[in-house]
Amino acid sequence: MKEIGEYALEKENKDLNDFVSILVENPASNETYKHVFCIKLVSCQNSFEFKEIEHQEYSKEKIVKYLYKRGSSNGPDITPTARVTEIKKTFSNKIIGWFSKPLKEAKPILDGEEVQFLELLGKCIKENEEIILSELEPKVNSIDAKENSILTLVLEENDFVRYVGDFEVFRKILKNNGASKFYSKYDIISKDDDKVCSVCKTYKEVYGFVTPYEFYTVDKRGFVSGGFDQSKAWRNNPVCLECALKITAGKEYIEKYMSFGFYGFNFLLIPKLLNKSTSEEIFDIFEKFNEKKFAFNKEYKNFLQANENDILEILSEADDYLNFNFQFYEKSNSAYRILLYIEDVLPSRLRELFNSKEIVDKKKLFRNYSSVDTETKSIQFTLGNVRWFFPNTLDDPNLNKYFLEITNGIFTGAPIDYNFLLKYIMQRIRKDFRNGNPTRYSLFLGFQLLDFLNQLHLLGNYTGGKYVNSKNLSVLLNGTVPGEKHGYEERTNVIFSEFENFFDTDAKKAVFLEGTLVQYLLNIQKFQRGSTPFRTKLRGLNLDERYVKRIFPEIINKLEEYDANYYKELETLIAKYMIQSGTDWKMSNDEISFYFVLGMNLSNLLKSPKSEVEIEND
Repeated sequence: MKEIGEYALEKENKDLNDFVSILVENPASNETYKHVFCIKLVSCQNSFEFKEIEHQEYSKEKIVKYLYKRGSSNGPDITPTARVTEIKKTFSNKIIGWFSKPLKEAKPILDGEEVQFLELLGKCIKENEEIILSELEPKVNSIDAKENSILTLVLEENDFVRYVGDFEVFRKILKNNGASKFYSKYDIISKDDDKVCSVCKTYKEVYGFVTPYEFYTVDKRGFVSGGFDQSKAWRNNPVCLECALKITAGKEYIEKYMSFGFYGFNFLLIPKLLNKSTSEEIFDIFEKFNEKKFAFNKEYKNFLQANENDILEILSEADDYLNFNFQFYEKSNSAYRILLYIEDVLPSRLRELFNSKEIVDKKKLFRNYSSVDTETKSIQFTLGNVRWFFPNTLDDPNLNKYFLEITNGIFTGAPIDYNFLLKYIMQRIRKDFRNGNPTRYSLFLGFQLLDFLNQLHLLGNYTGGKYVNSKNLSVLLNGTVPGEKHGYEERTNVIFSEFENFFDTDAKKAVFLEGTLVQYLLNIQKFQRGSTPFRTKLRGLNLDERYVKRIFPEIINKLEEYDANYYKELETLIAKYMIQSGTDWKMSNDEISFYFVLGMNLSNLLKSPKSEVEIEND
């Protein structure tokens, strides 16, 4: 954060070695501020006299001279320089008002001469209040109503004009104001001299209340380690003023350019530079992306969310001279809670994620997906696949936690338990099934998620076969090769070899094909009866080994009853795999149910080139 803050300050032409340059704000908050009205005073021995109101054009080069720092909205600013709203109100609250309460609060840090100087200035302005306003009002009112102005003080001595920022007394007050929030809280002072700053590792005056984010706080004595003494809080987290200011600037820059939304969460994407010479290049990417000025010269792929431009692929093209930290958080009133912190994600890791995504997205099984109910023509993997099965719902508040844990595993390479995933994939599919909704979309999202994780070797507790390329899938999806006839075994072997890692046992093949056979039966029932009564036999897709074996002959019997058993070859194939699988399949009920519904939803890929109606007509 400190390094990012240094970049942000340098970009604003701040002098990193000058605290005042860092603390001061530009009084021209937008381009409408074109005018500066100076209350010019003249030094006369031991007093001051009002000379005139001088109208100047605003100059960006004079920001440090104006020495503006916003204070209370209804009271004075930190110095006697102010943005003009209503001229009488601004002059009264921001200029005359400054020489009362702010001056009183600053006296402890000033010496006698400085206090006397400020009191004489205030006395002169107060005594000349009416004449100052009489000259000020017409000049302010004469400018274009669409333009804004700034009000400040200047002092003329021996024909030499000095602004507020030219006086050390005002700079001292500004510096103390900027520093006090870092060491003064809860009516306690926590600072010490000549101690090691935890950020820059040098001996300096350090402060104890440098808390850019509210997850660190010592508002209660018990939060202070080593004696519960809040005045010794600097020992917990000693930070010097220079680093505190840079961290604050870094936080502001991060929240402006590196803050993103993500399925109901907020997260910060913070780069950690290993080669500072390339920092401007990476920051330029964030700035242009945030301001929607990034030129997309190719079709970028989304990984986080499907419906938003995604910065991750742009960043994945960088070399490994930096890494990224992801900070997922939530804010509630003044509380700031980190939900997940992912450290040290290299661009090469992001490239791995996009390469795996590209392999999965290119599979015709997902590319040729079509569903009327969701109006989806193809499925491309994003973390939305994960969110689909772990939604933000009051029914189960743990789902948000699980979603973030899986996100963490994907970025860091930590294994994700296969059975745990299947449980929640099937939970969503069963819900669709119970509600009479199509299960196809959820099934494909789940299968694609498992395939993506398998590409990254992240499926924990899963012993699948090795990955096989997809060259044979075109045969399956585009029909038969001219001159060849493909039966069920040949067609299923194309799928089994394409997804060999998911069909590594005869039991899985048997369950998958039985799901296919059930779907054919349901299609026939729908065609002949207009309804699908056999759906009630599927127990809401809560299946186990014993039940799958039990209903196999029932399916065949039903097909015979409808005089529509066109699938004897498929039934023989299922029986073959059933026999070869033996007993004790070592498959969980969720896994059995998943392979069963997978077969149901991929049944159209295994059909004969002729439809059932054509077969029946023949």
